[in-house]
Amino acid sequence: MVEGAFLSATVESLLHKLASSEFTDYIKYSELNILKLTVFVTTLLTLRSVLHDAEQKQFFNPKIKQWMNELYDAISVSEDLLDEIGYDSLRCKVENTPPESGFMFDDQMRIVCQRLQGFVRPIDALGLRPVSGWVSGSNTSSVVNESVIIGREEDKERLMSMLVSGNDNDKKLGVVAILGDGGVGKSTLARLVYNDKKVDEHFDLKVWVCVTEDFDICRITKALLESVSSTIAYEGNDLDHVRVHLKGGLMRKRFLFVLDGLWNDSYNDWHELIDPLVNGNCGSRVIITTRYERVAEVAHTYPIHKLEPLSDEHCWSLLSKYAFGSDDIKYPILEAIGKKIAKKCGGLPIAAKTLGGLLSSKLDANEWTAILNSNIWNIPNNNILPALLLSYLYLPSHLKRCSVYCSISPKGYPLEKKHLILLWMAEGFLEHSMVGKVEEEVGDDFFIELFSRSLIEQFKDDL
Repeated sequence: MVEGAFLSATVESLLHKLASSEFTDYIKYSELNILKLTVFVTTLLTLRSVLHDAEQKQFFNPKIKQWMNELYDAISVSEDLLDEIGYDSLRCKVENTPPESGFMFDDQMRIVCQRLQGFVRPIDALGLRPVSGWVSGSNTSSVVNESVIIGREEDKERLMSMLVSGNDNDKKLGVVAILGDGGVGKSTLARLVYNDKKVDEHFDLKVWVCVTEDFDICRITKALLESVSSTIAYEGNDLDHVRVHLKGGLMRKRFLFVLDGLWNDSYNDWHELIDPLVNGNCGSRVIITTRYERVAEVAHTYPIHKLEPLSDEHCWSLLSKYAFGSDDIKYPILEAIGKKIAKKCGGLPIAAKTLGGLLSSKLDANEWTAILNSNIWNIPNNNILPALLLSYLYLPSHLKRCSVYCSISPKGYPLEKKHLILLWMAEGFLEHSMVGKVEEEVGDDFFIELFSRSLIEQFKDDL
C-alpha cells in the first residue's frame, strides 16, 4: 500500500515536471530527442490510467501486486532521470550558459522508455482497465464534533458510575476494563469519559498513555511520571528509581490513568506496573482498553465492560453525520444507498466515520453505488478494515502519500499540524500542487481535507 501511494503520486509528479515551463524551455535548446520524450509521456499517461484499478485488484491477484512492485522500481529510475535533467536545467540558469547537447540524456531516456513499455504490454492480460478514479472535492462542512455520542450513551453512563460514583472510603485502586474488537470504539469511549466535565472536577490528575504491543513497563512508568511531575526528566532505565519518584508524585492525589491498547496478559507484569499507583488518594482509577479477554480478566476490579458493535441504525446515523454534516438529509436516493453501506460496516464506528468522510466529497448516486458494490468488501485474510482501505483507495494521489506518511509515527503520537506540514514539505509532497499558493497553504489544505474525512488518525493507527 505504501508503494502504491507513492507510485501514483510519483507518476503525477513526473507528468507535472514534463509539462512545466522550466522543462519545456530546457528541451527547446538541449536537442533532447522529442520522439523519445513523446513516447515517455504517452507511456506514463497509459500507466496512470490503470493505476487506480491496479491498486484495488492487487489484493485479489498476486500477479498485479508483483506488477505494481516492479513498476514502482522502474518509476523511481524514471524520477532519477528527470531529476538529473532538472539539475542540468538549474545549472544552466545559475551559470547563464546554454545546455549541453541533449544527446547525453538520450540513451538513458531510451532505456527508461523501453522498461516502462514493458509494463504497458501486460495491461490487457492482467485485466486492468482505465479508471478515472475519484476526483476529490473537499467538503469541510462534514467535520463532526468528536464529542457527539451515537449509540454509546448507556456505555458512557456505566463507565461514569465506576469512575465518579464509587465509595471514596475504598482504599483499593479501581481498574475499569473496556473490552472489544478492533475498531469498535474502545478508545473513543474512553476519551469521552476522560474529557467529561464531571471527571475533570472529580480527579486531581489525569494521564493518558498509549500502550504498544511491545509492553515495556519502564517506558510506561516513565510516561506516567513525566505527566505527573513535569519537573522530573529522568533519562535512565532504572525502573526502581522511576517507581520511587512516581509513588512520591502521586501521594495525596486522586488520579485517573488511561492505558489505551493493552496487550500483555501477564499477571506479574500487570501488578508490577500498577504497584506504584496504590500510593494515590482513595477514589483513584485506571481505565484500560484491550481486544483480549484474558488481559481484561487480569487487570479489572470492576465488572469488565464489553463494548458491543453499533446497530445498523446507529452506524447509518454516524455515517450520515460525517457524509452530510448534519441530520438534515436532502438526498433520499443517497440515504437508501447509504443505509446499505452502513450495514457493511459491521457495527464498527471507525468504518462508519471513515466512509462518511469519504462519501462527503461526492454526493452522486453512482459513486455511492460503486462503494457499496466494491470488491474490497470481500478481501480475504486482510488485517485492514475494508472501510479504511476503501477510504484510502479513493483518495487522490497527492493525498495518498501524505496520509500514508502519517503511519511512520507510532500509535498515540500526537500529530501537530504545523510540524506534519513541514515534514510533507521536506519530502516534496506539496510542490506540484502549488497553483498560486505557497507550500504552507497547500499543506494546510491537504490537512483539512484529510481531517474532514476523519482519516489522519486512522491511517496512522491502522495502515
